[in-house]
Amino acid sequence: MPPNTNLLNSNIIKTVHLHQFLLQKCKDKYQLNQVHALMITTGLIHHPPSASKLVASFASSALSGTTSTAFSIADQVKGLDSYTWNTITRGYLEENKPKEAILVYSHMRKKALKVDAHTLLFVTKACGFMSRFFEAVQIHAQICKLGFVSNFVIQTALLNVYGSFDMLIDMQQVFDEMPERDLVTWNSLVAAYARQKYTFKLLDVLRRMIMDHLRPNGMTFVSILNALSTLREGKMIHCYMIRNLADFDVFAHNALICMYSKCGCVLHARRIFQMMPIKNVVSWTSMISAFSDNNHLKEAFALFKKMESKRIKPDEIAMLSVVSMCSKSGSFELGEWIDHYVEKNDIAKESSVYLANALLDMHAKCGNINKACQIFDEIQDKTLLSWTSIIHGLAMHGHGVSALVRFCQMQIQGFKPDGVVFQSVLSACSYAGLVDEGLKCFDSMVKDHHLEPEMEHYGGVVDLLCRAGLINEAFEFIVKMPVKADAIVWRIFLRACQEQGDINLANQVMKHFDELGPNSCEDYIVLSNLNAMASNWDTVGQLRNKMKVCGMINLHPGCSSIEIKS
Repeated sequence: MPPNTNLLNSNIIKTVHLHQFLLQKCKDKYQLNQVHALMITTGLIHHPPSASKLVASFASSALSGTTSTAFSIADQVKGLDSYTWNTITRGYLEENKPKEAILVYSHMRKKALKVDAHTLLFVTKACGFMSRFFEAVQIHAQICKLGFVSNFVIQTALLNVYGSFDMLIDMQQVFDEMPERDLVTWNSLVAAYARQKYTFKLLDVLRRMIMDHLRPNGMTFVSILNALSTLREGKMIHCYMIRNLADFDVFAHNALICMYSKCGCVLHARRIFQMMPIKNVVSWTSMISAFSDNNHLKEAFALFKKMESKRIKPDEIAMLSVVSMCSKSGSFELGEWIDHYVEKNDIAKESSVYLANALLDMHAKCGNINKACQIFDEIQDKTLLSWTSIIHGLAMHGHGVSALVRFCQMQIQGFKPDGVVFQSVLSACSYAGLVDEGLKCFDSMVKDHHLEPEMEHYGGVVDLLCRAGLINEAFEFIVKMPVKADAIVWRIFLRACQEQGDINLANQVMKHFDELGPNSCEDYIVLSNLNAMASNWDTVGQLRNKMKVCGMINLHPGCSSIEIKS
């Protein structure tokens, strides 16, 4: 008796619906694997619509590693459509695995599977997460070849990818070839130029945007303000915003505060801060940083206390600004207060290497080198900045041997020293009188680490030799330098001559100093003092008169600070 076909079809349909129902109820990877096993035993794994549902369930799951399982299943089933493969590509993107997403696209092309706009969109986005731009160029070629060059969504994604790699010429070309442009695409272009601080080009894009009958929004101006560096441009954009923006959001206000702070106009920044109807933690942080960056430390600390009184909990960036403020003040008591505040408010400096580095640097600059060393030892994942900060701190406190020990430990742990580290090491050796060790470090910098010395490094060696009283060796080193010594290097040397009373050597090098031409009050004072030592009173008088005629004053005088009752 022949089988009842209608009954068989009915059973298959019921089985398919059952599996689809089970897939919807799955909550973890174990349950998904159970349904997968059931589909294998019933043979539904070779039924493309059912297999597609299974693959989509694995690929769209929030669980880690399920997208790889989805790929393995799809690779064994024939007849799956591009939608199914797109879910796998998107799954890899959500798992932050852009390389695997691009490999899925390559697999689809090898299998001659149909590629649609969603496929290219996902793979274009994947290119933006890669560390190389070569893949983006290849995908762009594929987009042109497959005829999707006029697809607005894909072109927008491609625009963002080129922007993420700062490939501005390619980005501009894609932008110019777009058949239509909206505010989002214009803002992408503005943001890319803003990241590179191309102010002239940025303002030109803004002009073209307005000519294209598009009104810039708050996001446009936030990008522009972050790139501006002159007060004239900043005020011009601020005026345009007042005339054309219906409502200033908190982001626009914060950008204005940062812009005026960068231009040194703290009063303008404070006025905007006071006028803000709504302030977030970024607003408070920006204003604290504005005060701190412009050396208004008292106002910065007062604002932080006010922020605390309003029960606004500072985030990591806010704490970094406050710690930086304390570093500039050099106050031991203030450093202790901030450290206590971090402990009291359970701000986990152990989990933030940036905050730990900032606290380390703060304590070193505030005179508490023991606390700085303690924080350094507690940092689990030390960075090059951690090592640089502790070496510099030890150098400042005259612990030359300890600084050299840390320098050796740093290299043993696999950190490659840079020019800043070597500058700190030379300073440490200079303060501690470790001449041989300092010269060895300088030679190692050039020969072993293949770093090109800068003028600061040459100045460090000259200071090292001069502090040790080896002024003849210092003079010989300056003469043999591959680059021409600047005024600072000669100033270090001439001061050493002055301290040791070596007028003859000072007179020999005076012509080198004169060739540069004294360009600051400090240079004139050094020359005047040296001529006074040689009893060249006529020259002394001429130099002093020239200082008066030119109206020269010491813009960077030496200063000391003391604390009385905090």
